[in-house]
Amino acid sequence: MQTNTQIQQNDLLTIDPSAYFEVDKKQLFYWSEREEDIAIDQEDTAVNRYALVRKDNGKLLGIHSDDYIVRPYSELAEKVNQVILDAVPNIDQWKITTEDHVYADGKKFRRNINFWNQQIYLDSNKHANECIIPQVRIYSSLDGQWGQQIMFSSIYMWCLNGMVRPDWTFTVYNKHSSKQDITYSVAEFRNGLESHQEMGDEMFKMMQKKVKVNDVTELFRKTLANNRKRNLDIDNNSIIVMRDLDSLWGKYVAKYGNTVFAVYQTATDWATHPITRGAVYNVSRKREKQVADMMSSDYWEGLYNG
Repeated sequence: MQTNTQIQQNDLLTIDPSAYFEVDKKQLFYWSEREEDIAIDQEDTAVNRYALVRKDNGKLLGIHSDDYIVRPYSELAEKVNQVILDAVPNIDQWKITTEDHVYADGKKFRRNINFWNQQIYLDSNKHANECIIPQVRIYSSLDGQWGQQIMFSSIYMWCLNGMVRPDWTFTVYNKHSSKQDITYSVAEFRNGLESHQEMGDEMFKMMQKKVKVNDVTELFRKTLANNRKRNLDIDNNSIIVMRDLDSLWGKYVAKYGNTVFAVYQTATDWATHPITRGAVYNVSRKREKQVADMMSSDYWEGLYNG
């Protein structure tokens, strides 16, 4: 299955052509091989399932019920672009890059909008990569796995880790079966910029807070590596997770010392850059939610404020 990725420099309005395609919604029918069913009228064999098929190449994108509404990726991207233009009168003075990702022949779509000259430096020397920048992420799909989502996030440039938030306050979500279109406002975009500034203050605090290795191990063991579905404290999969986290922890301790910031970067690196045989974009989204849950746990609270 093909994945298209396109990065545009300093051009908010350019959306990659791979995000533009039309979709047919074709009703499915049940065909029986039994002789007594052969005379049944075709209308009687129709089922409440529809195949979404690309008009340009005939690729099957998903199978859904009648209440599923096809919402083109390009329209969602254009809607967000317009909100940003309305929110920022001097947009021509902003340095912006966009990344459009169309996954699996069109089944999923992700768009990143990076705002480079709104960076917050995390060291006094203002090294180029030691900063966080705001980012708007857009998600959607036609296979039913992702609803429409608009998320205001941040990216740490030294390692390109996504800066996960413990709450998802600045996320707008809409199911494809919803009769109303997704909404995103100028106020929500500006709130995201304010939250980005607050995250910078929080990162500085994390850099100052020292932690004990045993407490960090307990945090990861009880949260990211805890397989709750099997009601087990630790299992084979959890051992693999702990091994990966331990390797990343060493990397960030070498740079930031035994600090909460090193803990945070370890967790977000594990989420942003998963080593997996599956689809990276699916695993990454799942892990980001796990990191957000970790930051809402009593174990994190004890580490951060203890």
